[in-house]
Amino acid sequence: MTAAFTLLMGMAASAQEGLLKETIAYRDTFKMDVYVNPSVKVDGKRPVFIHTHGGGWNSGDRNINAQTGVWDDMLREGMVVVSIDYRQGVAMARAEGKLKDMPVVSADSKEAFDGEEVSPIIRQSILWGVEDLYDATTCVLQHADLWNADPECVILGGGSAGAIESLTAEYLRKNADPLALAHLPQGFQFAGVIAAAGAIWVDGGDVPMWQQKPCPMMFFHGSADRTVYPHLLHIDALNSSFSGPEIIIPTLRDQHVSYMYYVGEGYDHVMSGIPFETYGTDMMTFIHRVIYNKEKVAVKTIEEDYEGPRNLVRYYTELMGISKEEFLKRVQELNTKD
Repeated sequence: MTAAFTLLMGMAASAQEGLLKETIAYRDTFKMDVYVNPSVKVDGKRPVFIHTHGGGWNSGDRNINAQTGVWDDMLREGMVVVSIDYRQGVAMARAEGKLKDMPVVSADSKEAFDGEEVSPIIRQSILWGVEDLYDATTCVLQHADLWNADPECVILGGGSAGAIESLTAEYLRKNADPLALAHLPQGFQFAGVIAAAGAIWVDGGDVPMWQQKPCPMMFFHGSADRTVYPHLLHIDALNSSFSGPEIIIPTLRDQHVSYMYYVGEGYDHVMSGIPFETYGTDMMTFIHRVIYNKEKVAVKTIEEDYEGPRNLVRYYTELMGISKEEFLKRVQELNTKD
């Protein structure tokens, strides 16, 4: 793969003093935004965090507010933050007139994803996303000197579909999958993964089997999540699975791989987004202790909300300033829209 490198926008200062942003085409029409604050001095090179957005391979974009959440924390510590576009296979299939019976918003992915028509499209969407993530990574590596980026400290992360892409990218890399061999530099390894409501796509099986020792991982997950299950979601049509953190973590413990696991007790898929908004301190703790200092630890934290489990309905009604009934009405309209 020869990454296209086209500067599309000039360097632009933002509200965080000294913060700069570049938008780059890493291949064809696919772009990534690169944020760095050169005024923050670092010893050596700058660690890199590559963010892959969620949206069920049907929606979402690379836009982030670098002034808020963990992005602000990372940039103030001198990291390079990269947020990428990637192919959204479900949206592409819908544009071709497929998946007419698949709801845009579903309460349970088992019902939405397991079928002769939809399952192959979900699988292809994941693999396209991983390929694009690999190409974006290679572009960053090829031009690391522009940002003084550290090619030995590249961390992946995202929420929901973005978390699935990040975890599966590490899984395929450690198993010498042809996709990884064709799209990543020889010998390159990721330094860590931060997954908010994510899982590993395991072709033809249930439990991830690692040929090489995986990198350290941090997980955020709701125990009641039925969009991305915290345990196992078997896709019967392909005899394959989404393996969540409850399945992944025992395989990490077997190899003494460090991890941190943050559980929202009774929370649903809301844990795909709020960690990047409000759990920046926890993410930076993982980065410092496990990735930088290479501590050999296994940490599990359980959060309970005294006002009741956090959920997507509560989150969006508060965010949008509407009632629960109005929110559910909008979801219904979205699912029945032609």
